[in-house]
Amino acid sequence: MPQPESFCKCACQQCGGHIEFPSNAAGQKICCPHCDKPTLLFLTQTAPKRNNLVFALAACALLAAAGGGAYIYFAGKKSPEVVTPSASIVEPSNTSSIGPAPAPLPPPKPKPPPDPWHGLKPSGVTLEKTGDGRLVYAIGTLTNATTRQRFGVKVTFDVLNEPGEKIGSATDYTDVIEPGKVWKFRALVTDKNASAAKLTNVKEQE
Repeated sequence: MPQPESFCKCACQQCGGHIEFPSNAAGQKICCPHCDKPTLLFLTQTAPKRNNLVFALAACALLAAAGGGAYIYFAGKKSPEVVTPSASIVEPSNTSSIGPAPAPLPPPKPKPPPDPWHGLKPSGVTLEKTGDGRLVYAIGTLTNATTRQRFGVKVTFDVLNEPGEKIGSATDYTDVIEPGKVWKFRALVTDKNASAAKLTNVKEQE
């Protein structure tokens, strides 16, 4: 089973923009996706982000265990049977008077279209090669369709070969997208056999 590809970040030596790239591409000289000037991809040591998901899952497990114990305790106590006197059936005095038929129920409202990335709307993704053909970028747009700023937005792609098989990954990152604005992402693809790219995730910094 292939190992998950790791990514690194560095700053452009010309404009200081953030560049995220596969770790095996360190040492390559590329055109910056932000200023289109040559810069060197280099490794930097970054502290791993603390993942709070583990703590949230542990808290949910403890709550579920406590709720299950309470249910078993109360279910074990059999409530006393309540005997009610049988009621006699009273025939209606006049069965000929029938009221108007009830009005039909309104049709159900259509469900809104799925919005997996909470107002961040991506376009299609295409591959763009540089003039010399040595570098390939996955390009497209991401629109902030909300009324608030979106910070630390990262897009992730699966890189596919001609038969449609995954052969790698690519990412791009921006610090902020203003409300109603469009971000033109440009992710570096290092595999020369890349034929297409598919957007798989849009994540905002927590």
